Amino acid sequence: MARKELNGFASVLIMLLALGGCVTTLRSYEPKGPEEAEISALLLRWESTYNSHDVPGNLATLNEKAQIMYGGERRVASKSEYSQILPNRMKAVPSVEVGAPSIKVSGDKAEVTTTLSIRGTRGPFTFYLIRENNLWSIMSWKY
Repeated sequence: MARKELNGFASVLIMLLALGGCVTTLRSYEPKGPEEAEISALLLRWESTYNSHDVPGNLATLNEKAQIMYGGERRVASKSEYSQILPNRMKAVPSVEVGAPSIKVSGDKAEVTTTLSIRGTRGPFTFYLIRENNLWSIMSWKY
């Protein structure tokens, strides 16, 4: 009986150590190439400017034609409209954490599937990006 418990404990310990080495956040993600590095940098800038409540910095990550989903009702706002909404969103949700991404690039568009953690609750989140003049920006997202 004690041997079974010891084997079970060892199995759990090995599994926890293996999981501890897994990439779980955008910050710990290793891009697979230069495009992914550019995209990861953009999303890290979006996350850090949001968490520091830097409204102009966060808005700078969005494309001028962006259509941004917000709130539980999943309303959509233009970048201009969102600039008026964002300060209150940052007060209501003071910090976010982007999970490890799955990045799919097709020409000058990219889809980044990840998770977003808000108040300790992690849910699915997808960013849609566009590259214009060799710079990536956020066009929209869904959750």
